[in-house]
Amino acid sequence: MTKALISAPDFHVFRCVGDDAESFLQSQFTSDVTAVPEGGWALSGYCSPKGRLLAVFFVCRAQGEFLLLTHDSVSEAVIARLRMYVMRADVTFERLAERCLAFRDKRPDADPATSNADALFHIQDFLNVSTAEATPVDALPEGLSFQQLCIELGVPVIRAPLSEMFIPQSVNLDLVGGVSFQKGCYPGQEVVARVRYRGKPKQRMIRAVAEQTRHPDPGSAVLCTSGASGRNGVVVSAGATRTPGQIQLLASVPVTAIMNSNSGELLWEEAPLSICPVPYPIPLDNLS
Repeated sequence: MTKALISAPDFHVFRCVGDDAESFLQSQFTSDVTAVPEGGWALSGYCSPKGRLLAVFFVCRAQGEFLLLTHDSVSEAVIARLRMYVMRADVTFERLAERCLAFRDKRPDADPATSNADALFHIQDFLNVSTAEATPVDALPEGLSFQQLCIELGVPVIRAPLSEMFIPQSVNLDLVGGVSFQKGCYPGQEVVARVRYRGKPKQRMIRAVAEQTRHPDPGSAVLCTSGASGRNGVVVSAGATRTPGQIQLLASVPVTAIMNSNSGELLWEEAPLSICPVPYPIPLDNLS
């Protein structure tokens, strides 16, 4: 049975057009925009010069133009920032206030714990983005919300409290195809590349569940009880699970907390967090 389309009500859509649109986005975003095929999409980050994520975008190429989707709490600020760097390039940004993009869960079953053994992960194999003009319907009551879908797929969403808090690796953007290490320069590229080639990520993003009904806000602290790393984690997003009485969340935590993920190692307030799979491998063998 075909799964229902899911809309993203807290996200804004912008059109980026002009003869220089592709080259401009290529010079600003973390992914290889030139590799996005007609009718296709990709994730991408937009960083400060210090390599900190200002926003994460869904980048779609449709009928010779780019459609950019990002969370409404950061959208106006980051588009205004992009416009500052257009200079004399033939690039125009336009917010499509009445436009939504629709998403469809492409996983073959309803089990969110999809195998993460395959290192050749492509997020497009798990999620489809429709650029059709028709306004999509929200998820059915028994279906997933867009927020739940992103959590189960391990896709980070940067909201205003998180803007400029993380490098891309801290929220696994490089693991879901949102960072290219072969393309040219973009803001913060030196910092992002240095972590890959000369260092190791100090934090990675995990999906976790807790016996709780209240949802933590983005930016809430996740306590690492061992204290081995000298730091705590940060909630990226949170939502309901498919089991009543539970919540699930994405959190950026010290890699030592992932490697020593004993019961009670991670807490939100007083609720223990149990780490659950995401559909891509989180490399730990080179993080110790």
